[in-house]
Amino acid sequence: MKMMNAIAMQDGVVTLQQAPVPKPVSGQVLVRSLSCGICGSDLHITRHTREIFKFYRELGIMTDAQDDQTPVMLGHEFCAEIVEFGPDTQQRLAVGQRVTSVPILMSQHGAGIGVTPGLSGAYSEYFILDEALLLPVPEGVASEAVALTEPLAVGLHAVNRSEIGEHDTALVVGCGPIGLAVISALKRQGIKAIVAADLQEDKLQQASTFGATHTVNNRDRDEVAFADAVQEGRLVIFECVGIHTLIRGFIQRAPANAKLIITGVHTADASVNYAYATVKELDIRFSYYYQPHEFAECLEALAAGDIPWQSIVTGKVGIDGVPNAFDQLMSPNHHIKVVIEPWRNGTLEAV
Repeated sequence: MKMMNAIAMQDGVVTLQQAPVPKPVSGQVLVRSLSCGICGSDLHITRHTREIFKFYRELGIMTDAQDDQTPVMLGHEFCAEIVEFGPDTQQRLAVGQRVTSVPILMSQHGAGIGVTPGLSGAYSEYFILDEALLLPVPEGVASEAVALTEPLAVGLHAVNRSEIGEHDTALVVGCGPIGLAVISALKRQGIKAIVAADLQEDKLQQASTFGATHTVNNRDRDEVAFADAVQEGRLVIFECVGIHTLIRGFIQRAPANAKLIITGVHTADASVNYAYATVKELDIRFSYYYQPHEFAECLEALAAGDIPWQSIVTGKVGIDGVPNAFDQLMSPNHHIKVVIEPWRNGTLEAV
C-alpha cells in the first residue's frame, strides 16, 4: 500500500502522520496537492473541536460512534494536479493538469473536503476530487493564487446574498482574507462607498489596496457610527470576524433599515435582544459557502489580474512545518493568509 505524508487534526492537536494514499472510485480523481491555504475555519475547528463535533453530530455529519478523538484531515482551499482517474470518468483533462474545485464530493453525498472526518484533505500530499467539479487552472496563474479562489468565493457569495445596491454603503468589519474578499467583490460590482474596519493598521492598508474607499480603526472609533456618517443609501454591514459576541453590538448600533450579513462561522450559543432589530426593521442574513458559478467567477478574476492576490499571501510553509505554523497562527500575528506547499518540507517563512 502506497503511503503519503498527511496532516491530521485530532482532539485539538495538528500532527504530521503517514496515511494511505486514497484510491479514487467511480467518478473520482486522485490529485496531488500543490498549494493549500490555512483557513480561519481550520483554526476554529482545531481550537473548538468538541463544540464543532457536537454540531456535526446534530447535523448527521458524524455518527455517535465517532468520538471527540476522531481525526480530521484538513485542507479545502487548494490548487492541485491530476495524478490518476478512477473508473467511470470522462478524462477530458490530462494527467498533470493543474486544477481546483469546489471542495465538496457529490460522489460521497456532498461531504466537505478538509472538514469531514474520514476524507483526505488538501493539507496532505494527495486527496480525492470529483471529476465533474474540476476546473482547469489557466496558464500563468500561480498555484498559491489559485488556492485563494475558495475564500474569494466566500466573499463574493456574501456580497451576492446582501443584494447591496449601487448607491448603498458597505461596512466590512474584519479585514482578514474573507473581509478582503468581500471588499474585492464589492469593488468589482461597482459599489462606490466601501468602509473597512479593523484593529490592525496594516490590514486597513490592505483593505485600501483591495478597494476600500474609507478605513477606520475600531479600536479608536465606533465603526458603525463612522460608516453611518459616510452613508449613502442603505448601510450594509458585513461581519467578517467570526466572533459571535460582536453581533449583538452591530444589532444595537446599526441605524434603522440597515442590513447585517453574517459571514463568520459561529458555533457557540449567543445571547441577542432582537427588540433592537425589530424596532429598527433590520434585515439579518447569513452567508455560507458559495455557488459553483461564483467559485468559477473568482478563478476567472484571478486569471484576469483583477485581484491583487500577492498581498494576501503573507507566508508559506512546507508540510513538516504545519504543526508549528498552527501554533503561531493561534497566537496574535500579522499574517493574512499562510499557504501550505505539501510537496516539500520547510518552516513557516514570511513572503
